[in-house]
Amino acid sequence: MGNHRRDHAERRRRGVSRGVVATVVVLLLLAAAVVGWFAVRDRSAEEAEQAARACVEGEATLAVTADPDVADVLRTLGESWTAGGPVVRDHCITTAVTAAPTAVAAEALAATTYDPSAAGPEPALWVPSDTAAAAAVAARGTDITPRSVVTSPVVLGAAPTVADGLAAAGSRWTDLPALASSADPLRLALPTGPATAATLVAVATDPGTETQPLTVDRATSPAAVSAVSRLALAARDVPADIADVDAALDTIVRAPDPTAAPVRAVPVTEQQLAMRIREGQQLAAFRPAGPTPMADHPGLVLATADPTARAAAAEFLDYVRSAPGREAFLAAGFRVPGESTDTPDPIVGLDFPGVDPVAPVPTADARAAVLGTAAEPSRPASTTVLLDVSGSMESIDGGSTRLDNVRAALGQATGALSGDGRLGVWIYSRGLDGSRPYRVLAPLGPSAESARTGLDALSGITPQTATSTYASVLAAYRSAVENWSPDGPQSVLLVTDGPNDDTSISPSSFLQSLADAADPARPVRLDVVSLADASDIDTLRSAAGQTGGDVIVTASSDPGLAGTLERLTSAR
Repeated sequence: MGNHRRDHAERRRRGVSRGVVATVVVLLLLAAAVVGWFAVRDRSAEEAEQAARACVEGEATLAVTADPDVADVLRTLGESWTAGGPVVRDHCITTAVTAAPTAVAAEALAATTYDPSAAGPEPALWVPSDTAAAAAVAARGTDITPRSVVTSPVVLGAAPTVADGLAAAGSRWTDLPALASSADPLRLALPTGPATAATLVAVATDPGTETQPLTVDRATSPAAVSAVSRLALAARDVPADIADVDAALDTIVRAPDPTAAPVRAVPVTEQQLAMRIREGQQLAAFRPAGPTPMADHPGLVLATADPTARAAAAEFLDYVRSAPGREAFLAAGFRVPGESTDTPDPIVGLDFPGVDPVAPVPTADARAAVLGTAAEPSRPASTTVLLDVSGSMESIDGGSTRLDNVRAALGQATGALSGDGRLGVWIYSRGLDGSRPYRVLAPLGPSAESARTGLDALSGITPQTATSTYASVLAAYRSAVENWSPDGPQSVLLVTDGPNDDTSISPSSFLQSLADAADPARPVRLDVVSLADASDIDTLRSAAGQTGGDVIVTASSDPGLAGTLERLTSAR
């Protein structure tokens, strides 16, 4: 029995041992499984990372088009960014930057079908010179709100002595037409480009509303058209071989006497001057008073690009705006916007003052209108104003007499005339000057001077007797033909409340005499502003028509009268 108990105990001991062994085996197997799982997980993560580095979706190119002034810096930054191995949406990204003038790229992007032969590969990211050019991509849309990559104020590049003289005079942007057409002209070159476009917009801007964007109404007003035309016509005296900014600056630098150079100044960006001055060239910036136009170089991610390209463009812009990009652009002479704009270190001949205020971006139509005027400038007009001062001009219209209303409108209209136009002021009524029915208050001469003389004399005139329209028109028209000038359009502007009541000249005789007075080699147009629907309005329409003129019927109290008179006495 003792042996039986010993056998039973031995079997129990062996069973426990086997259980312990089994438990240990199970634990070991579990541990191995856990370790294996972690190993598989780590290997999967590593494989995923390797797959990402291998760009499972392949390679992709981020096409960037940039204005030449920023293209080199962007190209260098693109190479640096690409070297870091950017992966966007499982694509390895390579950056390709194409330099294309803003106007060329804008035209290509605005076309229904993009033509890569014009401005290089179709971009996902466009960095033009300024926001005004961004209107070209309105139909394409942008993926993110455009922000400036870098900025540079538009200034006039000139020799230091010329820049100092302009600064001492306190000249404004709107003074440039007068400076360009003075007896000692500025000789301002206007090569095609963003800086010239910005300068022309600044010239066209009304100083009274210069903090508001230029509108198409202002851009097409007689005052703006006259100002831009004067500047553009004066620029035609610059030699034709000075066709771009670099050629203009080279001419200024090489001139033995800057004041006698064929070019004294040219619109440029501050950055363009900075790079040349750093090379030791004798140049300086003249900063006209008033809001400063800015080359603000927005980064435009085009919505028409594919999702990978758009995402890559956004990441590249982040890199460009990071420390490496800021340092690269500052070194190139640009201002870099941020919480506070960073500026390059001052250099001899050029500092980087604060800019306040910045000129507002013009509307797209306004900018186009200004550039259209510059391309086909209107020439200064020579106008003889012939004003009816007969007894009917004493009629009350809108609380004042017709004559008083016209006097006020003429004052407003002639105040905006360009200095290189000509103006004469005549009045007429029966027996006004002995046997003659007209009197010359100011002979045809420089607009500003004649306007002052004529309006001063007109202030003392009271309405007279009968209306001798036909005889007076013929006398004024013959005088205009005799004093004709090839510089611009010539006209006689008749302002009357009619009708003609001088029976010594019949309507048919008047029209024939007017035709006889005309000289095809010296064209003069007759424009008519009728302040009443006179009975002889058809005769006046025929007279204006045979000379190529207009007839406008309006009331003397019409608020638009001054604008009408301004248009008919301005450059066309």
